Amino acid sequence: MQKKIIMWIAIPLLLVGSVIVNWNYISKSIEWKLNWGFTAPITNKIETVFHTRNGFPNEGETFHVIKYRSIEKKLKEKDGWIPINEESFDTVSRRLKKFQKDVVSINKDTQNLNVLFQENPVTYDNNDKYFYKLEEDNSYILVISNVKEQKLFVMEWIQ
Repeated sequence: MQKKIIMWIAIPLLLVGSVIVNWNYISKSIEWKLNWGFTAPITNKIETVFHTRNGFPNEGETFHVIKYRSIEKKLKEKDGWIPINEESFDTVSRRLKKFQKDVVSINKDTQNLNVLFQENPVTYDNNDKYFYKLEEDNSYILVISNVKEQKLFVMEWIQ
């Protein structure tokens, strides 16, 4: 009888504890799905490099690095992922440089974001993948996977 009581108490506590520990990822994942139609595979390690909110509550820029044990099998083209190859490499590079330049210029008085970009370089190669979506208001998301490092680099520009 005591074992059943302990089980009835322990299981809900473990579930609640799991949600609390992963809340940052869960809330970001829901936001990305609602705003961009982008679903990030489940992880337990998300690092926020920077998060700016300068205007209205939903405006600003964010840069997250999500780490995985194995990412390559989880990203499928049908989910909007585009392979990085010789044809798309320059497109990805231009979009990344535009994000970095725009973020630095709009936040020049508040933070030294150039240092953050240098300390957290977005790296990718041929055979990696990216996800990009541009909205009518010029808000966009750029997500780049790096299979070798087992990371996703998530950059949002929300206007």
